[in-house]
Amino acid sequence: MPVTNNVAWDRRLEAFKGRDTAQYIATVIALASRCTACQLPLGPGAALSLSVDITEGRDLDGIICLTFDHSICHLQCQEPGLTIREAAGVAADPASVGARLILASRGTSGRDVAVLAYTLVPNMVFGEPGGEMTSVLVSALLNHGFQLSFNASYTEILRQAVPVRDTCTCAVAASGTVQLHVDGVLMHSQQLDTRCPDDAAWLEAARAGRVLVISGDNLMFTETALQLNAAARLGTLVTGTVPALT
Repeated sequence: MPVTNNVAWDRRLEAFKGRDTAQYIATVIALASRCTACQLPLGPGAALSLSVDITEGRDLDGIICLTFDHSICHLQCQEPGLTIREAAGVAADPASVGARLILASRGTSGRDVAVLAYTLVPNMVFGEPGGEMTSVLVSALLNHGFQLSFNASYTEILRQAVPVRDTCTCAVAASGTVQLHVDGVLMHSQQLDTRCPDDAAWLEAARAGRVLVISGDNLMFTETALQLNAAARLGTLVTGTVPALT
């Protein structure tokens, strides 16, 4: 049973992650705060275990697509493990999770910028097991004009963000429904409450014409914050400004 950074894991994981195994484990730990089993804080230096559920499928071109759903526990609560199952076709669609915020613009317009941030859980990658794997989400967004960002600073993200291709739109309805479409596919949606001052302010900022979208793998959402450091460090953070259709 190998141990990396106090985390015991199943050696079979290497057959899927290859040389990225150590980095994957480090990322999982960076995003974890509580034991999946007992829900108590993990604590610094605690003996931990990693369990990974892998779903393997193939797209219409025969390319292998994998989803990795992981959990971190105290070693005393759960032994490390790895389960593998095959999907009939492409693995089931991951769930979209996200948040929204407003950034103060430092440009000449002086307008606030509406930000829509989201990721897919669990992450989906494609490639050959044991070789280099590519994020499905990151690859799709890059193909539509989004740019990689290696800096988690909102100031730098706002400064460097560029307009994406016209295949991407963010529909903002009067009812408060927000829907991000990429090449006609609904990628993420949120329902805002127009009676809530914070939501109303976001909708007003979006109606200025553009929404800054922050996405990619390894984004961490909490009840009070959005953490981008792991995504920026791992090269899985993408950004772009998308036209807001009202």
